[in-house]
Amino acid sequence: MQVKRNYYYQVAGLPDLLLDEQLKINSVAFFKNEFESAIQPADFDLIKMIFLKYDNENLLNLLQKKAVPFNPLGNFSRDLFEEQLKETDKRILSYLQHFIHKFATGEKISPDQSWGNELESDYFQFLLSCENQFLKDWFQFKLNVQNVITALACRDHGLSVENQLIGNNAITTNILKSNARDFGLAQEFQEVEKILTAWQSETVLQRELAIDRMKWDWIDDKIFFYYFTIERLLGFLLQLEMVERWLRLDEEKGNQMFDKLLSGLNKDYKLPDEFSLHYVKRK
Repeated sequence: MQVKRNYYYQVAGLPDLLLDEQLKINSVAFFKNEFESAIQPADFDLIKMIFLKYDNENLLNLLQKKAVPFNPLGNFSRDLFEEQLKETDKRILSYLQHFIHKFATGEKISPDQSWGNELESDYFQFLLSCENQFLKDWFQFKLNVQNVITALACRDHGLSVENQLIGNNAITTNILKSNARDFGLAQEFQEVEKILTAWQSETVLQRELAIDRMKWDWIDDKIFFYYFTIERLLGFLLQLEMVERWLRLDEEKGNQMFDKLLSGLNKDYKLPDEFSLHYVKRK
């Protein structure tokens, strides 16, 4: 079993780094850059997995020739992707190479599935091969939530859900077979009841806030015993992403999430004496 590295300085320093000199919240992009030079390459590879969704977005936009800005949060540059569209190589991940070839030949798993869902399927198949248990569980949880929400939306609008689901597991099987209110998932996926409650919210924003709070609590619960390992930094980045999103959607709710994040970071973690002394000197 791989020994986990402890990042005492990075975790202890998060509260100080959250705000810049103008007291503005530092971005997810800022922390991604900070961590790249501060943690081991193998652990930074895990951080990069969080940002692959932006690579998917960028690649699909290039393939479909959409005139939209290139998202800088991705791991791969526009120039590199444009080179890969001509000839793929190992500078990008295998699932992205494979998708470029599929798009070029028009070969989908299902002819009725959108290219966006085709890429999502390849993406989650790659993510769920992750060896880090926290990240693997997070991506599985995220996928299950996404599929239940998709199924509820299709049910509300009388649409077929078959080509809208991503992946193939017990959750998708139940969704396709069950007509029950909760798709028969009460035992298999306990969060389904929270999703159903959120779905009854008066507005879309209230619904999304309830879903994000559920995700936030899931992260808190999963990283509870990870004090200074990479999982603590991964959980922080996932929650900071939510803060950024809600600052754009609803500044008041975003600030509330920020306060919650900062409060969690200020918990009294016990640093080893030699690290405590060095950290105080650095400050």
